[in-house]
Amino acid sequence: MVSSVAEREAFRKVVQNFICKNQHLSKANIVKHFVHLGHPRSTMYSVVNKLTETSSTTEKKRTGRPSTWTPNKRRRLKRLCNNRFDTSQRKLAAKFDVSVQTICNQLRKMNITYRKREKTPKYTKKSAKKSRILSRKLHKKLRVKKQVIIMDDEKYFTFSSTHNSGYYTIDKNSCPESVRFLGHEKFPGKVLMWIAISERGMSQPYFAPSKSFSVNKNVYINECLEKRLLPFIRNKHRGVDYIFWPDLARAHTAKDTVEWMKRNVNFVPIEVNPPNVPQARPIENFWGCLSQKVYEGGWTAATSDQLIARINDKLKLFDKTFLQTLMSGIEKKLDTISRKGVFGPYKN
Repeated sequence: MVSSVAEREAFRKVVQNFICKNQHLSKANIVKHFVHLGHPRSTMYSVVNKLTETSSTTEKKRTGRPSTWTPNKRRRLKRLCNNRFDTSQRKLAAKFDVSVQTICNQLRKMNITYRKREKTPKYTKKSAKKSRILSRKLHKKLRVKKQVIIMDDEKYFTFSSTHNSGYYTIDKNSCPESVRFLGHEKFPGKVLMWIAISERGMSQPYFAPSKSFSVNKNVYINECLEKRLLPFIRNKHRGVDYIFWPDLARAHTAKDTVEWMKRNVNFVPIEVNPPNVPQARPIENFWGCLSQKVYEGGWTAATSDQLIARINDKLKLFDKTFLQTLMSGIEKKLDTISRKGVFGPYKN
């Protein structure tokens, strides 16, 4: 079944070519041929009659009630919503005294689409400039020698997902309480996890089940670097030119931590380590993928041990190919930040 103007005009050309090649056929036989192909009989008689009268396949502009949307109204609508986040179609409909569907149709005609705001770090002019300058320095350092990049990070996992997803029901009053209500704890149970990754694999994770625990320099050196990062480097990066890129958390930049790294590993020094650039650190995406797998199906944990066991099970699903894909393009992203600014990678 043809619907759009272009489709109708193309179909008329097909019928016209058929008529030219089969001039000996009567109108009834021509219609019969196309009805056999699945086209409605009334439509075919209409098409054949039109071609007989005008021999034109183009469609004339159809008459109807003229639109009340003048160019001035469209310009006003565009000004009120384009590149704005403080409005809604409902508010616009009330402002123009039309239905929400009318606003939706007009926005579609202007190719204005609704998009969610992307979460990024908040920068001042000074911090954005510093991130850009140090990204350039780190990019130059990495470009001189092709090194395998190792990075680490910490994340808190709660006993249940904090994402407020919806549910389907016929009657919300008869819906089970466990489905209808999303319980909120003032101080939810959580587990802190540390891990290091590279394109060659993952280190053993470190877990600290506590509501108020945070990684200080002693824990970071003894539990993360000494017991887990060094074995990871020795097992997965023996004979490989690598560089360890920690972020600039306080425990990572403490004097004792820096001294330990100077003695034991090849690392990105503070003077070329760009601050607050998660867009160039794929371990941030790793956390998102891991969280999705841990909490899929609305899974919840009753104890810290259950949550740790769940995370360990899901870590087994990340193979070497995934990590290679995840860790690719770091140098390119740093180069983009150095040339286009801290929001450059989000625009590619």
